[in-house]
Amino acid sequence: MAQKKTTKKTAAAKRSYSTEPKKKRKKMTPKELGIVIGSIILALVLIVMMVLHAPYLKDADGQPISLWDKLIYQPILNEQEGDLSSKSNESYVTKSEVNSERNDGLDLNQRIEGQFTILFHGFDESRSNADVNMLVMFDIAGNKIQILQIPRDTFVPDYTSFAAGKFNSVYTMGDPDLSQIQRTVDCIEETFQIPIDSYVTTACTDIVDIVDLIGGVEIDMPYTINYEPGKTIYQGPQTLSGQKAEWMLRYRHGYNEGDIGRMQAQRIFLAAAMKKVADTGTITMMGYMKEIYDKKLIATDLTLDEMSKLSDFAIAIGMENIHMYLLPGEGYDYYPEGSSKYYSVWAIHKAEVINLLNQHFRPYLERAYELPITELVKPEDYKTDAYDNNQTDLQNVYNGDTFQGH
Repeated sequence: MAQKKTTKKTAAAKRSYSTEPKKKRKKMTPKELGIVIGSIILALVLIVMMVLHAPYLKDADGQPISLWDKLIYQPILNEQEGDLSSKSNESYVTKSEVNSERNDGLDLNQRIEGQFTILFHGFDESRSNADVNMLVMFDIAGNKIQILQIPRDTFVPDYTSFAAGKFNSVYTMGDPDLSQIQRTVDCIEETFQIPIDSYVTTACTDIVDIVDLIGGVEIDMPYTINYEPGKTIYQGPQTLSGQKAEWMLRYRHGYNEGDIGRMQAQRIFLAAAMKKVADTGTITMMGYMKEIYDKKLIATDLTLDEMSKLSDFAIAIGMENIHMYLLPGEGYDYYPEGSSKYYSVWAIHKAEVINLLNQHFRPYLERAYELPITELVKPEDYKTDAYDNNQTDLQNVYNGDTFQGH
């Protein structure tokens, strides 16, 4: 009993001692607090990097591969697309001042140092017709991006079995001995003599998911679009959902020249989307890119690492240094030989195209004085030259720049 009382007393004493006022902890200086926070962040980064680089996965050959390699250095391919065989073609002649020692600093798998060119295809819901087509040339050494919009109806009869000879049919109805993406890449490379390093393809349904994934795109619509009964995008500031973004990008029947008006809408959307990306933090954007990768909302031979580098480059140079051009030409009613039926096509203005490409898309290549372009209309018979010098930059588009000839 005595022992028990002693124990209680000791416990009581402890409780009494514990209630005494504690000494105040010394407040850390901002510098000391910064060191602690920095140390915690560094430790977390190191842990994440250790996990990402741990070789606990295996590649197709059974060799150890890390999660980092799986996510960062592997392209998003699908069965239809695959790799480009044309990347082994090194026949392009660079300018005399360009040599093998030039290094643009991005460490990309490119064919011409200093520039990196991507062909972008946006397909309809059947994934057979390429309705949105852009050639995007990253002039890395020159700190700018040049984007060539190629109308879906561009006349390229040597590359498709479709009687109308339209570019948007090359993917499905081109050379059967080539992969579908290689057909369109060859068409552009051979017709315009511009080396293509990579491609990105997506379908209109995927664009819906991508826009919704990033929380919509804020835009100031300059006009109202009635896509279908009950499907309207009204003029004025708003946030486009993925569904409305699809309506905007595909709508064309209300324009005087359907596809050309749609290409103006593509510029407006691209400028708004670029502003969204620029205003989004790098970490958040990497999260979006990872989810797009996982859901395979695009198909590309680019790796996540390459996409990240190119995205950082685009944000760093600013929207005023991202220039857009329309492929020079005019609308034309084409009658295939022996047919009474005509097709509305985009007839290329050859001389103007050669000048445009030499001036803006061949910064480190020798000039091309002749291109294998099929001309439907001779210069003396042009009905309009309104689209021959149609260029702007994304900052001007974002500020409300109108489409020449629209």
